[in-house]
Amino acid sequence: MLRAGRARRGSWSTPLGVVLLLLATSVALPLARWGDSALVLALIPAAVAGYLAGRHMVGLVPAVITFSVVLAGSLPVSYLMSGTAPLDDWMASVLIALLTAVAPWWFGRFRMLRDEQRKSDAAILADRAQADERARIADDLHDTIGHELALIAVQAGALELGRDLSPKQREQFRELREAAVRASGRLRDVVRMTRPEDGPSRLDPLGGEGIDALVAGARDAGMNVEARIDHAVVSTADPLIAELALRTVREGLTNAARHAPGAAVVVDVAQGVAGGVTVSITSAASTETGVRGSGHGIPSLRRRAELLGGSIDAGVAPDGGFELRLRAPMRAETLAQGSRNASDPALRSNARAARRRVWQATIVPAVILGLVLVGFVAIQAITFAQTALTSEVYEGIELGTTRAELAPRLPSGIPGPVPVVFEPTRPDGSQCEYFAARDGWLHFTDATYRLCFDQGVLVEKTLLGAS
Repeated sequence: MLRAGRARRGSWSTPLGVVLLLLATSVALPLARWGDSALVLALIPAAVAGYLAGRHMVGLVPAVITFSVVLAGSLPVSYLMSGTAPLDDWMASVLIALLTAVAPWWFGRFRMLRDEQRKSDAAILADRAQADERARIADDLHDTIGHELALIAVQAGALELGRDLSPKQREQFRELREAAVRASGRLRDVVRMTRPEDGPSRLDPLGGEGIDALVAGARDAGMNVEARIDHAVVSTADPLIAELALRTVREGLTNAARHAPGAAVVVDVAQGVAGGVTVSITSAASTETGVRGSGHGIPSLRRRAELLGGSIDAGVAPDGGFELRLRAPMRAETLAQGSRNASDPALRSNARAARRRVWQATIVPAVILGLVLVGFVAIQAITFAQTALTSEVYEGIELGTTRAELAPRLPSGIPGPVPVVFEPTRPDGSQCEYFAARDGWLHFTDATYRLCFDQGVLVEKTLLGAS
């Protein structure tokens, strides 16, 4: 659904976003050339247009193409516009575009990606909530109805052995027992289909019957159950731990009824050595053949115990029977919801995808900034090579030297009008040339060397604008 909504929005947002980016980026060159005019007022609408394009434009490639076309096309345009420094104006326009169009676009796109991630996370969490609810229902079906079916099978088996029954009655009790066993098997199949393999069940306590009621029901069904229950421990434990103890007893009695019919069962609920709750259900070895289980109950119970800070052990008892043991703290040590969400594979994958898209969008301003830096270095190197005169060369120039003699040592000089610096009166009848006073391509200064020639002979050299 999220992808469908994104596709519908992309059908109109891409062309509109391209138009907004064209308008926002195209004002950069005029602003660089005539920034002291009313064009400065275009900064605000350009930034708003860039932000809106990033906020609603789904595609990244159209934005990259738009920026590239405008910024690359503005370089030849800068030579066609009136002015004296097309390269400088183009570099300034790239910086203006970076600040007024690209940066707002990136911020808008970041906001859009964050919103999409939140919506996607919400959809994943909604799916998880449904899965958790299905898992809770599956656990309740397994724990309650499965327990009752196991007791029905035990009762029917006991009645089947009655001496005063007619053959027809025995057959009816046998069919009842087999029907209970078949129903229990079908229930396991339903639970297996309903509950996800790796989905944690919800930890909400179910309330209802207590451990005493479970033991009494098992005895009424004909099971030989000995119970040693410390009610003070159960009553003072966290409700989630008390519910876990009840589920453990129910699972142990159900397993004993299924797998060890007729065997004696001992239920022990006491305080552990470390102050927690210990629950054990031990069934003696049985000579009768039990029903093969699905293996769902104990793993589900173990996951529940681990989420609450406890542990479940199941295995063969010393006398050859079977023992199910729970060790749990008095207070539930549940995982925080944020930690559970952070460990969710789907949420982690969604976060990685969102970070990847943010980094992809970050590449655009990073590339533009890198191109600006490369262009700046290139222009500075070209400017130094073509217009700059070092102090060492300047000091070595002597008055009376002809222009022809100085030609190998002088660059082409600064074209166009004289730099805006204080300039004394020129010598009468002389023609002056200007050179940037720089000792390297990273030497930034407004100082300018002026060399004045009269009939091809140097009559004056002056440093202008020295600070």
